[in-house]
Amino acid sequence: MSRYPRYMYIVLAYMGALVACSTVATVCVCGFSLTDSFYFVVQTLWTVGYGDIVPPHESGMILSSAIILLGTVGITSALGVVGGIVLDRHTDRHARLESELEEARARNMQALYRWGEGKGIDRDRIDRVVEEIRNEQR
Repeated sequence: MSRYPRYMYIVLAYMGALVACSTVATVCVCGFSLTDSFYFVVQTLWTVGYGDIVPPHESGMILSSAIILLGTVGITSALGVVGGIVLDRHTDRHARLESELEEARARNMQALYRWGEGKGIDRDRIDRVVEEIRNEQR
């Protein structure tokens, strides 16, 4: 799981650079103040926009469309990283539980063999009975 923090830093750096560059671009293209530009970029990236600040002309609309597309890449990348972390944790937990289950089965079989030895039952017969029980449970 050591690769995921690095991926998350890359995605966060991408999103930070996108916000910073988009803020500067909207100041230059749309003529917004720095505060209005930052507000516009943030609401464009993470909401559908409130409509209180809109680009005044077509070049601003094209810039807004580019911000939306580039923001979608960043957000879906972040979701992919988080999903990968969750999936890896689930896979690791599943593998650990499978290993514990196999160990418990082996301990149980050893206990059955010891019990069978005390009763004069050979291992082959115990194995056949256990296999029949497993087949009935399926």
